[in-house]
Amino acid sequence: MRILSMALPSHRRSHAHWQRLPRGHVVDRAPMAQAQRGLGLFQVLVVLLLVVFFVNIGIKMAPSYLTFFQVRGAMERVVERPEMVGAAPRAVLAAVTRQLGIDGVRSVDTKDFRVTREGDDILLSLDYQVQEHIGLNVDVLMHFEHAVALPRP
Repeated sequence: MRILSMALPSHRRSHAHWQRLPRGHVVDRAPMAQAQRGLGLFQVLVVLLLVVFFVNIGIKMAPSYLTFFQVRGAMERVVERPEMVGAAPRAVLAAVTRQLGIDGVRSVDTKDFRVTREGDDILLSLDYQVQEHIGLNVDVLMHFEHAVALPRP
């Protein structure tokens, strides 16, 4: 029985080729073991730094996205109310403001909402930006948009 193994000639370490080895021949695995040492201290620190950086960004951005989801839900709840059929724009904005107060949302202003007519539809739309400081001179700018159609009379 002959053993197949990868043997590297000394003059061609970068290009491996297969050859048959005689029975009982022992292959030196030291070069392969050195190549598979794992991460060194510097690489571990770089990976740890990257993980901390992205976790920090996630922690800073998550509250803004949660607020947006609350505002979007408030808009959809207001539009589903029966008294919103044919309501005036001021009444719609007042209902949204009341719903945001009930939900405890204070970071979105009423001036970020618009009631507009597009064709036969009346839309309640939201468009605002949040700038969150990450560290040093790095900020993240998040832009949020959402629109819902008011029910027709």
